[in-house]
Amino acid sequence: MYDLIIKNGLVANEHDVLPFDVAVKDEKIAALGVRGQFDGVGAEKVIDAAGKYVVPGGVDAHVHYDLAVSEAMTAQTPVGGSRAGLYGGTTTYIDFSMATGDQDLLGSIQDKIATTDKQDPHSDYALHAIMTGEWPHSNAEQIKDAISGGVVSFKFFTAFRGSPTIGGLMSDDGRIYEAMLETEKHGGITMVHCEDECIIDTSVRRLYREGREQFWNIGEARPALAEEAAVRRMLLLSKRTGSPLYIVHVSAKESVEAIVEARTHGVDVFAEVLHPNLVFDPELYKSPHGQRYMNYPPNKSIDHRDALWDACANGSLHTMASDDFTIPLDNKLAGDTVDNVTGGTNSVETRMSVFWSEGVAKRNLAVTRFVDMTAAAPAKLFGIYGTKGVIRPGADADIVVFDPDRKHTYKQGENLHSECDYSNWDSWEVNGFPETTILRGHVMVHDDQWVGPEGIGRFVKGSSPENL
Repeated sequence: MYDLIIKNGLVANEHDVLPFDVAVKDEKIAALGVRGQFDGVGAEKVIDAAGKYVVPGGVDAHVHYDLAVSEAMTAQTPVGGSRAGLYGGTTTYIDFSMATGDQDLLGSIQDKIATTDKQDPHSDYALHAIMTGEWPHSNAEQIKDAISGGVVSFKFFTAFRGSPTIGGLMSDDGRIYEAMLETEKHGGITMVHCEDECIIDTSVRRLYREGREQFWNIGEARPALAEEAAVRRMLLLSKRTGSPLYIVHVSAKESVEAIVEARTHGVDVFAEVLHPNLVFDPELYKSPHGQRYMNYPPNKSIDHRDALWDACANGSLHTMASDDFTIPLDNKLAGDTVDNVTGGTNSVETRMSVFWSEGVAKRNLAVTRFVDMTAAAPAKLFGIYGTKGVIRPGADADIVVFDPDRKHTYKQGENLHSECDYSNWDSWEVNGFPETTILRGHVMVHDDQWVGPEGIGRFVKGSSPENL
């Protein structure tokens, strides 16, 4: 007898969509079969997925839990974040350790895992490692051991040298180059937040001279050129070192063009997009409490957003993430100029439904692309594919039964579940919603109600990234 059978659904992976039944045993996918194949065996629980898609549990490759970048920017716990993620169909999140200043890289990773495990998150998680500022060169020598310990990705910033809100994050190109040499040598991948600090500094100074320092001019303070310039520098370093490169939250059409060009010349570069950057217009900054829509890099105009959607469809963008970094509303509203407005977005719960609604339902994005960007590709790039990100025998039974016809309206205080006191998605209606979220064979959420065990999340070690 199986523990769970999901029958009559359309099983979707990144390559195909097929009418299979799924059998689960001991937290793993035991078998896929034609419809009705497992009826004679039976199961403790049977889910009828007729008219629905059965997709891999989401892998959100970019969240920040328990992170305090500054007094204003302090994120929610992994308990709240993982709960919200499961309601939205995300069964695995990838968080960040952070080594600041002279802090030891391996020590920061060990501290993050210990702190997270002590809190008993509800879903599984993996880790990236951030190194900030003028980190000690000895940390580059620890990249090898970090990779062998299951943390294979290392993040750096080309901006945020210092500001009232975020300071000390920027690393120079020499240090990033040094890290890339190590990731290439030992089978890791380098992640970079790409915005050019010098272009931003010049732009901010110009806005102050013109008396236009108000935060809603953030698009001029951090123009698309700033992103493109940093992207092209990192592409050069990746090409020269041979290190795979993952560019987080790509928001500018020129950045996409640079990435496509580099890939045609053999550079192993991969690009992430955030669902807020796909749908939020910069004019929202001028609305009441407009700071709430601000993240770094800022939202772009419709021509950029259209280019991002095209890149989702044709494969030029590879992953869909949330960059969830929840900040209390009072702190979000505290900054009012282009150099002190607070970043952060409350988005882990809405990631999959918004992407389905705006992409699959509205723009005819292929279901296989949806699966690839929300689950398979992030799992491959960070070395957890096969365990996560796919529905096949031997994989963890992380499964979402997704109803493509269900309309759902998000309501803050009613059906949003993070620890944050506001949401930009309040009153947003989606067409397509997860009916059931399953983590390692445990039904966690059904029909927007928590029905599963709590605190069963565990750390998942990554291995060398797969090419896409």
